[in-house]
Amino acid sequence: MFDRWTHNRWVRNRYTRRLAQMARRLFALLFGADPGHVASPSGHGGSAPPMPAWLQEELLTLAALEPELLPPGTSIDKYAFYAVPMDVQPGDVYDALSREIGQAPYSHVLLIPWLKPGGADRGILYHARAIAERDPTARILVLSTENSPSPWASRLPAQATHVDFGHHAAALQFNQQVMVMVRILVQLRAPMVHLVNSRVGWEAVLRHGLALGQHSRLFASLFCDDYDLRMNPVGYARDYLRYCYPYLATVICDNSRYPQVWSRELGVPAASFTVVPFPYDGEVADLPATALSATGAGRVLWAGRLDRQKRPDLLAAIAARMPDMHFDVYGSQVMSGVNAPGLIELGALPNVTLHGEFQRLEAVAGPAHFAYLHTTAWEGTPTILFDVAAARLPICAPAVGGIVDFMAEQDLVDNPEDVQAFVTRLQQLHASSALRDEVVQRQLASLAHDRHWQGFSDRLEALEGYLAPSSLPITGTTGNDA
Repeated sequence: MFDRWTHNRWVRNRYTRRLAQMARRLFALLFGADPGHVASPSGHGGSAPPMPAWLQEELLTLAALEPELLPPGTSIDKYAFYAVPMDVQPGDVYDALSREIGQAPYSHVLLIPWLKPGGADRGILYHARAIAERDPTARILVLSTENSPSPWASRLPAQATHVDFGHHAAALQFNQQVMVMVRILVQLRAPMVHLVNSRVGWEAVLRHGLALGQHSRLFASLFCDDYDLRMNPVGYARDYLRYCYPYLATVICDNSRYPQVWSRELGVPAASFTVVPFPYDGEVADLPATALSATGAGRVLWAGRLDRQKRPDLLAAIAARMPDMHFDVYGSQVMSGVNAPGLIELGALPNVTLHGEFQRLEAVAGPAHFAYLHTTAWEGTPTILFDVAAARLPICAPAVGGIVDFMAEQDLVDNPEDVQAFVTRLQQLHASSALRDEVVQRQLASLAHDRHWQGFSDRLEALEGYLAPSSLPITGTTGNDA
């Protein structure tokens, strides 16, 4: 403030200018510094280098023409040396990634968080497989952007190269990670880029979607919203979709429910979505078929993640009301936000056995089970239900998300919170082998008719530029570059 009051810009009169000069000198005598002087940074060998003599002469000459360059009472010392900040770490990360990616061009790039056991990860493998089958010469680059292991990377087709972006960029700030990712994508110029649950990828499209779309056709997959503790919807769709959809060729969704929700609540045009149901790639029993359950079966199977979404508290409440039935629960606590009271109650029930993790549904389902129970607060399309259907177990599940696309309405529990409705449905399945057979046959028919591999591949083939992308630039991209 003192500098402003005594600067030439504010002190126009030559007499008051002289008074200002005297005030500045008095300030320097009292406090030992020129109030207009800016301290020099100590980043150049421990001290700032002096101003070259030629620059001093030039500055003094110019000050005669423009007095504000050197206001009265100041000297050339008011100009401090500025050291340009240098952070080479993003460049080092880019160099390491470039070496691992290699120089050969890629036809497809998949941006993913990781590859772990899970429904969305299973879908990523399906997309990679469909690309590889459509074009054996395709070169697929899979970039995992979270610093976490990807045990399912070994399941990728031979044409795919997995690069752990998240591991290389772990030391970078998030903005720097986005910057490096954008540089990689711009340099790669891959004709097709598919974004699946990667925040770094979404942020790259948000900030530079127009630039990325000049040489790449951009696709994204969304499955459902997540919900916070107050059941407010959160997730990638809520954070990015309304801003990013103009840059995307289409948004691929595995169910028909959530595109309607996002179109209604976010104002995203319905034409921006393409529903591509996930397939089942295993063997399906021929119809007619009977349920796996043996005569007198009295056990219920539950398998999945033990987290807040899968409602262990609801599972515990159902088991508590059915003390004569035994519940085999497979799964481990794998996410934060787990309903701890529900887990404690579940483990304390005498008719519940917690088995821990499982690898294959077929290995844990057996004739002793008369039903598979699926509890959930929200869903996309849980692909584990395909495994259950193929194993010929009748499913007891709520009418939530993409479950309604797979199962018949008559076989669903209308209210996902209604404990008694689940209990009643399980009792019906336990009491009637004929009902179990009917449910199993409807599940197998849905699996065979709507979830076969060729149908999935055909739907992707219908997406322009997805399976067989053009190498020409995309000219129809709209929107403003971030």
